[in-house]
Amino acid sequence: MKMLPFISTLLRQNKYFIVGLCLGISAGLIFAPLLEGDCLFNENGQGYTSDHLSRSRSLNSDSNAQGDEYEPRINLDGKPRQAHKTPNLLNRPRYYSTELGIREKLFIGVLSSQYDVSTRGVALNKTIAHLVDKVMFFIDAPGHRKLNISMPGGIVGFTDTRKILNAFHMLKYITDNYLDEFDFYFLVKDTTYIKARQLYELVQGISVSEDVHAGSGKRDERSTFCSLDAGLLLSNSVIHKIMSSLDWCVKNAFYDSDDDNVGQCILHATGLSCQESVQGYTLSSYTLHRSLNIEDIQRLTKDPRLDHALTIYPVQEPHILFQLHAYFCMVGLVHNKQDIATLRHSVVNMSELTPGGRGNVTWPVGIPSGIVPTNRFDVIRWDYFTDTELYLNSDFSNGKKLEGADKNDIQYVVNASIKQMEADWGEHLQYRRLTNGYRRFDPSRGMDYRLDLSFRDTRTGQEVHKRVEVCKPLGKVEVVPMPYVTENVRVNLVLPVEAEFKLEAIKFMENYARICMEKRDKTFLMLVLLYDPSLPGKGTKDDTFLSVKEMALTLSDRYKKDGSKIAWVSIKIPSSDGLASDPLLEFVVADLVVRKFSPESLILMCQSNMELKQEYLNRVRMNTILGWQVFSPIPFAEYHPDIVYSSTNTRPKELDINKTYGHYDTREISHIAFYARDFTTARKQIEDRIPIVRTDRDIDSVMNIKHNSQLILPSSLYGMFVSARSLHILRAVEPGLRLHYRDRNCQDSNIQCIEDRAYNLGSKSQLAQLILDYLASPITTVS
Repeated sequence: MKMLPFISTLLRQNKYFIVGLCLGISAGLIFAPLLEGDCLFNENGQGYTSDHLSRSRSLNSDSNAQGDEYEPRINLDGKPRQAHKTPNLLNRPRYYSTELGIREKLFIGVLSSQYDVSTRGVALNKTIAHLVDKVMFFIDAPGHRKLNISMPGGIVGFTDTRKILNAFHMLKYITDNYLDEFDFYFLVKDTTYIKARQLYELVQGISVSEDVHAGSGKRDERSTFCSLDAGLLLSNSVIHKIMSSLDWCVKNAFYDSDDDNVGQCILHATGLSCQESVQGYTLSSYTLHRSLNIEDIQRLTKDPRLDHALTIYPVQEPHILFQLHAYFCMVGLVHNKQDIATLRHSVVNMSELTPGGRGNVTWPVGIPSGIVPTNRFDVIRWDYFTDTELYLNSDFSNGKKLEGADKNDIQYVVNASIKQMEADWGEHLQYRRLTNGYRRFDPSRGMDYRLDLSFRDTRTGQEVHKRVEVCKPLGKVEVVPMPYVTENVRVNLVLPVEAEFKLEAIKFMENYARICMEKRDKTFLMLVLLYDPSLPGKGTKDDTFLSVKEMALTLSDRYKKDGSKIAWVSIKIPSSDGLASDPLLEFVVADLVVRKFSPESLILMCQSNMELKQEYLNRVRMNTILGWQVFSPIPFAEYHPDIVYSSTNTRPKELDINKTYGHYDTREISHIAFYARDFTTARKQIEDRIPIVRTDRDIDSVMNIKHNSQLILPSSLYGMFVSARSLHILRAVEPGLRLHYRDRNCQDSNIQCIEDRAYNLGSKSQLAQLILDYLASPITTVS
């Protein structure tokens, strides 16, 4: 009770504090739920957060809020709002000319018909196709008639029978396929002769930066349209503008003439009327009478307008077109000779101002003087020849009969020299004979000749000797286009095996397994077993080739999982009297083996004494082209081991390329690579001279024909491909093809075999030293 007055006094003294505290607590309790509302709702007032998630797990929470240090946080600072797109990679064109925008110069489009393209079209194509970049013929082809012709540029047929639209079809095809490939387009009809060389020189001088719409053959001076018969020259920029207006041109083709319709189209698309002169060059034409004959051409040549015309029309007959072409070629040849003479004269006159004077002027003028040898090994040899023989033409020959291309070449040079001497000396000199002749080939200059000619002076009756120097300079170097080939081709090796070379064949198969089968190389080996009738045949326990077959089966089973296999085919030759060395046996082997392969198979003829190398097989793949080229390598052949090796210089396991141990045998032609289809085509061409062997019974018919002297037979597969002339023969030295020495048993009648055997004994110095050693030996007796 005593405490009550004290408490009452204390409350009265602190009544304001107590009232404020109560008010503060009440206000806190009232406003607390409103301040925590963002924990239940997002900014939009929608959605909720589960009770078991903390504030830091919410996507709306502050990233800097304090919470559990192990709670994962999503940090979006510095992150892009949208994902970056993957940049497109730059697709580089296959050719640099495409990327740089380099275009060819001239495209010629010719309007023709399916009936005239095989006559006038062919004639026009023969006169211009080799002088311009591309020529294409556009014809009407309403039916399914198949043309029995082919042209390098191509023939395009349109099924639309409306002739008034043919020109627009041609323009549409050009814009769709050749819009950015040429600088200029020349459109013409097939009744026009074109001076293609002059036209090409003209477009080379015109700038492509300006729009060009040029031609000739206007009906009158007020006409703005040129004639398609005379030809229209359009630049690439004009073709681009025409492309966007072709629909308008087709809808407004109201005229009966192609000249007016095309001219109106170009005028609408570009605003340019046709001009006969562009950038200082004039496109003129010459109009012929439709009843022109060949006899009238001689009269027309006197008209100067004909020589200055770029196109001549109409030419209805192909023979008249060829006659015009021959005349202009002759005129061009005369002009070229005059230009050459003028240039030579100017070079000689200007040489007076040079340090060396006229003494430094080469002959012929403008042709390099040739290689100056630095030592005796660089001296180019002169080959001596007469009317019938060619002497010392190589290091391994003393002389040979003058025949073939060599004979034609020398006769041409001699005849040209005789004509020149008669032109210089008139009719006072009468040719009698060729006394001496020399020739050499200089790689930097060409072919040089020196001729000693004997003439008879008709005035005095005495013999006169004249020395003439002739030069045939090298022409312009051209790159021969070749089809694209790869090394991903299976090589089918064909290996003929005789009984006496069984051990060589087994060793060859061991090397083949190590080099090709182990490495899973795309190759296949076909053994051709040549059975001698005097030895045990196939199917007996004493089979001559039993060891060879067992080795082939063993290797095939060993590499069966890799798809490698060695097969064989047996051929029974009719007699053993040197038939295995007969060159016609190559045809027997090829006829019976090639038929077992597909037409697209690559076949390589081999010998068992060769060293098999991977690089050689790769070159066979690259140098043999289906329908185009046959590869005939020149192997490095080993000399006789008893001659080139001694006790101090033993025979190595692998043949080394050295002039002491061997040489490149140019007479060896049995190694050859070809495709089965090419062989079949070439073989059919000589079937009338050498029958095709289909079974072993046909072998006698092939071997008996060699005794008929009236037939000129190819002596080998190489000779067959050469005589066929449908394929190119690549003949080159092959360091990857090396042949070990092999003894040859030759019949006395087989002259080629005897010469080949002597040719491979050793070098001249080695054989000479062998003779000297033999003569110096104490057991030698010389009578």
